This record gives sequence, structure tokens and C-alpha cells, in this order.
Amino acid sequence: MNNLSIKNMVCDRCIHSVDNIFKKLEINFNFISLGHYEIEKLEDKKFLELKSFLIKEGFEIADKNNKIICSKIKSLLIELINSQNSEKINVSKYLTSNLNYSYNYLSKLFSKNENKTIENFFLNLKIEKIKELLSYKELSIKEISYKLNYHSVSHLSNHFKNSTGYSPSFFRKKQFIRKNLRDLG
Repeated sequence: MNNLSIKNMVCDRCIHSVDNIFKKLEINFNFISLGHYEIEKLEDKKFLELKSFLIKEGFEIADKNNKIICSKIKSLLIELINSQNSEKINVSKYLTSNLNYSYNYLSKLFSKNENKTIENFFLNLKIEKIKELLSYKELSIKEISYKLNYHSVSHLSNHFKNSTGYSPSFFRKKQFIRKNLRDLG
């Protein structure tokens, strides 16, 4: 079995889609974590077929080591932002403990390969999560601020307005449609 990392996987629907592709192509696989699979060794023709199916569904195989690490960073950050404990976890410690590389190394690698910093990627994820939580209308802006580890409501509001051009309350009233998190990858 070989490890395979797939970019742009952000949710359970993605897992289901990729699982269906493997089944359709009759490829033996084991799901490891979001974006990471263990698959049987494939002939070139079968590998190209798999790659084609994945691209049609908006996914990409991260076939080089650096891309694999970047893909893992993205997956971990998406898992973190969607976890119930995101307010209590330091991003750099979270990444280093899960990937066993120094944060300095991960940061440089990510910036070089993705043309954005880990921090900017994570802030974009936070903005999308804020949009999601605002659209559900279940939590107050103060509760969202706490949940996503902002120091204050004004900190969240300033960050949100700088990124979107709208205040969180205006956004909630207008019920804007949020971007798909997959587009951030």
C-alpha cells in the first residue's frame, strides 16, 4: 500500500466523493484522515485514470512531499476550525505536534508552495467559519468571537470588516452566501 494525499478535501462530502471514485475504479483503499489515504500500488494507466476522476470532482493529488505536507497543513487547519475546541488550541503547537516538524519549517514551506502564509490561510478559514456561524443565527457575535479565539467582539468585527467590507451584523442581516471552503485550498 502507498500513501496518497488529496488536496481540496474539506468535509465529509469530500470523503464520500473520493471513496466513491476509488470504488468506481475498483481501487483498494484505506481512509487515514481528511485528505489522506492508503491505496494499492497502481499501474500508470490506472493512476492517470484516478487523477482524471479526482480533477473532475475538484480534487488534486499532492504527489510531491512538499505538496503533501502543505495538504496536511490545510487539512489540519480545516479540522481545527471545525472542531469544538478551536478556541483553546494554539495553531503553531497544533501543527507541530501533528506533523512533527518545527513551525518555522512548516511556515516557510507553506509560504513557498502556496504563495500565502499559514496565518493568512487560517484567517481566511476563520472568516468563512464566521460567515457560516452568522448565517446559522444560533450564536451571538460575542459567542462566535469566543468560539474562534478572538480577544474581543471588536477584534472579530474589525477582522471581518477588513476582509469582507461588511460588519458581522450587516452580513447576518443580509444573509450573504458563504464561499465553499474547498475554494480556499
